[in-house]
Amino acid sequence: MDKFYKPSGKFSPMFILCFLLASVTAFPIIGLIYAYCIWYIPIIYVNFFITIGFGFLVGFVLSWLVIKKGKVRNPLLGFVIGLAGAFVALYFHWAVWIDLVINAGESYGDEKLGITVSNIEFLQVFSLIFRPDVVFEYIGQVNQYGTWGIRGATVSGTLLWVIWAIEAIVVIGISGFLPYLESKKPFSESTNSWYEEVVLPAFSYIENKNQIVAAILANNNTDFDALNIDVDKKVDSHSVFTLYKSKSGKNYLSVENKTSKVDDKGNISFDSDQIVEYILINNDLSKLLLEK
Repeated sequence: MDKFYKPSGKFSPMFILCFLLASVTAFPIIGLIYAYCIWYIPIIYVNFFITIGFGFLVGFVLSWLVIKKGKVRNPLLGFVIGLAGAFVALYFHWAVWIDLVINAGESYGDEKLGITVSNIEFLQVFSLIFRPDVVFEYIGQVNQYGTWGIRGATVSGTLLWVIWAIEAIVVIGISGFLPYLESKKPFSESTNSWYEEVVLPAFSYIENKNQIVAAILANNNTDFDALNIDVDKKVDSHSVFTLYKSKSGKNYLSVENKTSKVDDKGNISFDSDQIVEYILINNDLSKLLLEK
């Protein structure tokens, strides 16, 4: 018996309908919000984090609606779906943003920090969406002259292309990666359903990672008796156990260590170390972990 879960590579044709649904509902809204945020927040460092959030939001919609509902168990297909979704969402964003450029009004502020008031015209945006040639023509014109600057200098030309390329890479990378990870999660072919995912309370930090993996493979549950939940996951180094349960009778487990670290300002963050992912466990170990 295989000790680790492997995706079957199958999928339901329903994922196509789910993708189309996301493309005509969620992505236009997300693209609209993103365009307005980028337009009205003239701080490039903040915009970078907004771009990351945009990518995560697109990836989340794809993971929840397309991968989960479409029962996609093919990681490569999941990645392709993520890429396609990112391109669609970015296109909606560009259509809205270009319309904001077209309808730009009064500017306020100074050379270092300022905003230009603008609002879209929905019918105009709607027409732009169906005219990609016009959208890309406007993008080229905007790149030539620029619409914003850094330290008083207008950003245009090659530098602006580079910034836009970085933006696209960030969004596409995040949006592609999240559905890829989602499609790798355990799915029961016998019940035609995803495993129930249960994130257990934080356990004590695992010092001997190889020993834990060996214990699982050998069905030796005694090594888990020493685990306790007397840890503060906001401060202490700890381990995270994610249990995947199914009516089919099989259970899988993923385990990672979270190592606490403190920076110069006293802020606490955690480094993640995946110990094992989607390993088959017996019912006794499943019950033991749930009881803890």
